[in-house]
Amino acid sequence: MFDSSALASPVIPSPESVTELLVRHGYRSTAPRRAVVADVLARSRPFTAEEVVGSLRTRAPEIGRATVYRTLELLASVDVLSRVLRSDGHPAYIAGTPGHRHHLVCSDCGEAVTFSACPVDELIRDLSRDTQFRIQGHMLEVFGLCPACQPAVQGGG
Repeated sequence: MFDSSALASPVIPSPESVTELLVRHGYRSTAPRRAVVADVLARSRPFTAEEVVGSLRTRAPEIGRATVYRTLELLASVDVLSRVLRSDGHPAYIAGTPGHRHHLVCSDCGEAVTFSACPVDELIRDLSRDTQFRIQGHMLEVFGLCPACQPAVQGGG
C-alpha cells in the first residue's frame, strides 16, 4: 500500500541560497549562472535545456547555449535539479527538494508531482547482489493524467 505521506510538495530553494551553495562547492557566482538559476527556479513543471535557452534569449541574449547546458548539469550535480524523462521520452529537469525523489508526470500538460517513497529499493539491492553491479542510481517517472487534464481527455476535447 502506498503511503500518501510520501507525496512531497517540492521545496524550491531561493536563487540566493542556490548561489551560496554553488560558492560553497567552489563555483563562481557569475551573472549568466545567476540568470539561469533564477529562470529554472521559477518553473513549476519539468523543462528542457532548450526551453531555458529560449526563455533567456529574450531577456539575456548574451547567455549562450553552452552556458545554459553546463549550468543545468552543475545544478543537477549539486542536487538542486533532478533529471526526469517526459512522457515523450525527452530528457528534462525539475527543480525541487534535494534528495532521492521520483515523479508522477502528466502526459498531457507536463504537471509533475514529487514523491519520496522508493518502491524499487529492494529490487535495486537484489539486482546488485545478483549481477555484481555497483548500482549508482536510478530514475522513476510514472506517467498519467493529472486531475485537471482528465475531463478534457475523457471528453475527447
